[in-house]
Amino acid sequence: MVSTSTKAVTTNILLYDLRPSTNVSLDDIYEYAHLLGALSGLANRDRPRFFTIYSDSDLRWLFYMVSVNWPQDANYIVVASLVDLIRLLTDDIKGVALYDPSVPATSNLASTASGVYDLIPICYKPIPNSLYTQLVVGGPQLTIKISFVDMFTGNVTGSAKADAYLWAAEHFLDSKLADATYLGYYIDKWWSQSAQASQAPFENLAVNHDWIIKNRGFVFDLSPWDDQAPNDDPQQPIGADYNTLITLLRKSYQQHNGTKFSTVSGFVPWLFKYVNEKHGGVPSEWRMTHIMSAFNVVIDADACCVDYFANAAFFSHYSLTQGQKRFVQNPLPSREQLIQQGFLNEQNIVSQKTYCLYYAGDYDSAAWFANKFKNLWDDPKRGSVPVAWAVNPNLYDRFPLLHPYLYQTRTVNDFFVSGDSGSGYLNPTQLFEPRKFSSLPRADDLWIERNRFFYNKFNIKHTGFVINGDAGMLTNNSDLMYTKFSPLGFTRQQGYTTLEETALIPGTRVPSFTETDLSDKDEVKQILSYYKPNDVRFVVFRGILRSASNYADIAEKVQQIQPNITFVDPYTFALLARIHLSGDTASNDDLVSYVDDNLPTLVSEGDIIKVNFSIRNEGWNTLNGLHLKLIFACDIEYIFSWSTEIKHGDIGTSSYQFQVECDQPGEYKVKYQLFRGNTSFEEFGNVPWTSSVQLL
Repeated sequence: MVSTSTKAVTTNILLYDLRPSTNVSLDDIYEYAHLLGALSGLANRDRPRFFTIYSDSDLRWLFYMVSVNWPQDANYIVVASLVDLIRLLTDDIKGVALYDPSVPATSNLASTASGVYDLIPICYKPIPNSLYTQLVVGGPQLTIKISFVDMFTGNVTGSAKADAYLWAAEHFLDSKLADATYLGYYIDKWWSQSAQASQAPFENLAVNHDWIIKNRGFVFDLSPWDDQAPNDDPQQPIGADYNTLITLLRKSYQQHNGTKFSTVSGFVPWLFKYVNEKHGGVPSEWRMTHIMSAFNVVIDADACCVDYFANAAFFSHYSLTQGQKRFVQNPLPSREQLIQQGFLNEQNIVSQKTYCLYYAGDYDSAAWFANKFKNLWDDPKRGSVPVAWAVNPNLYDRFPLLHPYLYQTRTVNDFFVSGDSGSGYLNPTQLFEPRKFSSLPRADDLWIERNRFFYNKFNIKHTGFVINGDAGMLTNNSDLMYTKFSPLGFTRQQGYTTLEETALIPGTRVPSFTETDLSDKDEVKQILSYYKPNDVRFVVFRGILRSASNYADIAEKVQQIQPNITFVDPYTFALLARIHLSGDTASNDDLVSYVDDNLPTLVSEGDIIKVNFSIRNEGWNTLNGLHLKLIFACDIEYIFSWSTEIKHGDIGTSSYQFQVECDQPGEYKVKYQLFRGNTSFEEFGNVPWTSSVQLL
């Protein structure tokens, strides 16, 4: 355990060890994890104050936090019992949300109520040593503020489970007491009676509720299938779960009138529910994603079986140490570098090789990211072969601790792309009308805006895996949508396009590729089978939870047999594809990254603003003779001459001064980009920088 400090400290943090034990019942495992998840959400709502040890991963991150001195000068105070913990956190707890073990869905209602009303969820079990007996009947004798016991009978839908969620949707979503931006799809108390629970004690996922409770979100667990009754409620009318899910998602959409995406943390609990009667695990995943996408919901996919994730509420505060920082990647390769590497000749003809890209995923879940990624990254062979590390940038919201470390410790061969399907897992064609399941208006512009923010922040220019599942073939509309924020291409799910294996999206210089899943048997033989002699070929190989050593060893063996197969980074891959497919020697000119500025976020009318803009030239031409347009408060446009010459790979910085001319207080979008004459650099595929400013 971490020793406590004896010096004066700035931060006292409570520490409780809740690693599941085989010495306690499945009921207790769930109920203790549930309680700790709620306590974490409440105690860590405003600042990091309470840390739970739930798995070995939590210990690793605890020691890492100590090594980087965050929280600053932390003093960890080990708490011996839950009763002691409750007493120490009494100021955060306003009472109890009591749930009914005979209607397991009420455990999730208790989580939602806990976030909304600052309560802790307790199962009604008036027996010796239960949490109810320890904390309500005895001990601190907490007050029951809301009780779901005997509240739902099935008199509305024929299912007590469905009735419970319909009541919760009306009570918490319609009223906006719960924030529909934060949804949790987590198995309810039924887990403890599942036949599989004893073999998977970590998989109750009740500790994961902390993030939803911190943000006063909404937790549910409903089957996505409408053709059978779910195994946790087999007597319900067929379709009751599904219809309730659709109602809940529609209310979530209506809460913010479709003006932003919601994120659902969690996943179909396929290890325990909703599968094996008529539907398997993957079809259930795809069905869930198909439905969620229709309601502007992206998935932070806590999927079995590395999906337990305590302390998100705690970790999330680390982002405050980073401020508005941008995470800048390695520069794109120059034309001269590609010639030196033998990939291109002086006439800009791409060399006849098979170019392979390693996609290293799947990191579309904060849980997977926190539990697995650092060990795979801290590998002695990392950097010996180029790898596209596929980390969904929106995971930063829930687990910001790892991103700074990755960007600081990357090698010249480490690059970052997004994972499943960008800044959140969804099916992109479901953003266009007609939207099956919802019939809602199209949301492609909203998706573009969301991804532009995250891709800019993390300097991402390639989408590693566009997955469309049950939503069918990718379309010209969905392809064009990705060109608006992913200028150096995207890799699509195999079999989901009518385009060639490698193709430019019509009317653009954005390349698209097709992925191939790496075999679990003989990867070397598999990759060799894709070699195309006397020709140029681009192949993406997708690996899941593989180490840098694994990628390096495979590449070494392949190249010993066939040296004309070469492994490149995602941006070399894209630049070569662009020039090969277009035949245009200027296709890789005029590419930039907006890497820094010091624009204020709070201003008043009349303020004189002195600002520096820093821009890196990623293209193959030298940049000069440009100007920069800034749209600021009240949407007023300022135009500055950009006189700084920038050669490839260099960062140019220019300083300007302007006066705030806006007299209408409020929040405004900020946008800036380079122009050549009247042509914006957006037209060359560069995403403008966007942020916001508050006028006082």
